[in-house]
Amino acid sequence: MTARWFRIALMATIALAIAGCSSEQIENFPDKIPGLADANLHVKSVRSIKTIVVHRVAVMPLIDYPDVTEPDSIQEGAAQSLTAQIYSQMQLAGGWEVVPEDDVSDAMQKLPPTTRANLEENAFALARLVSADSVIYGTVHEYQDRVGSSYAASQPASVAFTLMFASLTVRQELWRAQFAKTQESLSQNAFNIVNFFQNQARWVRAVDLASEGVEDAIRNLHGQLNLTPNVHYFPVPNELKPGPQ
Repeated sequence: MTARWFRIALMATIALAIAGCSSEQIENFPDKIPGLADANLHVKSVRSIKTIVVHRVAVMPLIDYPDVTEPDSIQEGAAQSLTAQIYSQMQLAGGWEVVPEDDVSDAMQKLPPTTRANLEENAFALARLVSADSVIYGTVHEYQDRVGSSYAASQPASVAFTLMFASLTVRQELWRAQFAKTQESLSQNAFNIVNFFQNQARWVRAVDLASEGVEDAIRNLHGQLNLTPNVHYFPVPNELKPGPQ
């Protein structure tokens, strides 16, 4: 295949990917997350997510978005803590370039304060400012630490958040994950025995629940994306291969 025809084929592939993705939408999750004690990770994505090639991802700082009936359900510093965990898991996952935190911080200074109303708009603006082809962003719904010690807590830890992943190439949200969990005791749920003893029969902190949710979410995202390196391999014809030395 000549270089000219290769470029034409590549452009056609990209055009088809964009056209296919633009017609798909992710159904919205409810604003209120019911049944924290029963919930875990729920993920939705568009079918064409694998057609989008991802190279450089920006992580936008999460924002607080508590339930209107529980305005004090988010501990101070929760959004920063979750954002830091996302950075860490994104770096560990590999296969993409993560925009440095300092570059994101500088870019955010040029944008209006992020609210629920302009969340997606700021996410796309951030991606443009830091030359990223995609961005991950989200909201914290609940983040409460346990009350008491590891083995005698009067109130368990609760964490709930939503993450979104969008492509600047097609300017569309491609993936969404919602995590919500409250630790249960064996007396509350006898079927939770495996999880209870995985935690060494102790009451965990909110940071532990958050770490679990972020790790599972980023693993799911990583597995769904097209992270093939931007390298094209052209096999060498047999007649040009070197013979035995």
